[in-house]
Amino acid sequence: MTAVVMTGSAGSPAQASEAQGVVSGGGYYKNDWDDEGIVSTSSHSRSNVAAMWQAVLWADKSLKPDGEPMSLADIDCVFGAQTQYTTKRWQHRYAAAGLVADGIVGPKTLSYAARKLDEAGGNRYVYQGLTADFEPTGRSVMFVRSSSGVWSMYRGDDLRTLYYNAATFTACG
Repeated sequence: MTAVVMTGSAGSPAQASEAQGVVSGGGYYKNDWDDEGIVSTSSHSRSNVAAMWQAVLWADKSLKPDGEPMSLADIDCVFGAQTQYTTKRWQHRYAAAGLVADGIVGPKTLSYAARKLDEAGGNRYVYQGLTADFEPTGRSVMFVRSSSGVWSMYRGDDLRTLYYNAATFTACG
């Protein structure tokens, strides 16, 4: 099993954090992403939040335009045409839950993804990848909320805060 780790905190209720420049929240972890900002080809398209979304797509083995599942190399902090296409496929998979396959990652899409978060002890939470048939993919993304509520993500051994306006992962050069 391969994992990507992410970090963040417990405390007060979730609040919109796009204006703060980072993914943040508090209280019940599954609602931290309900009020996050938009990530798309035209909004925060080169950022650590784009990498976070790509990690979700990777964990779920979402299919790219070439029909292959996302790979670790596809987590590059750039929400371009490939990520948009793969996002539309992911959203279409969950259309019955009310998602619109528009290729834009907003609060509804992030809220649905957060449903797959599970507690992993302490202030850590794991996103377990599932196939379209809801079978485990063997891929996961680990999150940890900091005491101040800020989320970060490991891409391999590279831990970075989930910024909306910066792409700081080493692989995102």
